[in-house]
Amino acid sequence: MLRLMFSFSGRIGRAQYWLGCAIQLAFLAFGYICLLYGEEYQNILALAASLLIFLPSIWVGLSIMAKRYHDRGKSAWRILICLIPIIGGIWQLIELGCLGGIEGSNDYGPDPAHSVNIADDIDALRRQAGHKAGTVARPVAAVKAEMRSPYADGRPVFGKRV
Repeated sequence: MLRLMFSFSGRIGRAQYWLGCAIQLAFLAFGYICLLYGEEYQNILALAASLLIFLPSIWVGLSIMAKRYHDRGKSAWRILICLIPIIGGIWQLIELGCLGGIEGSNDYGPDPAHSVNIADDIDALRRQAGHKAGTVARPVAAVKAEMRSPYADGRPVFGKRV
């Protein structure tokens, strides 16, 4: 999570981009509440807290956009497009939030959609549970034959005890 929010290197997909935007929005909302409270009651601590929240959230937003541009195969300097009034914000919303990234590796790293190796994770969990490395899982047909169903055709029953 820290790499997602504070690092400018690597690539992230659209789902991670929107997750990062949601986290950033939550921080900005909390900072805005602190700012309003500090102005209303003239509390210097609340004003300082809002500043301490706003500055890291700007960093998080820039890092998320940079990694998303990297996934699209473009330089992070494209973030400056948002300085163009109206059109820049719409452009970034479409390019970063809606369009897919480049498949396969590019200059900025491996494809985030295919960089997870689930098979190794499953093997590690099996070893951790005490299974031997040479054992083979039972075929799906054998597992289905053991399943009980009250129906004559053997169709599955969802949400009911059999």
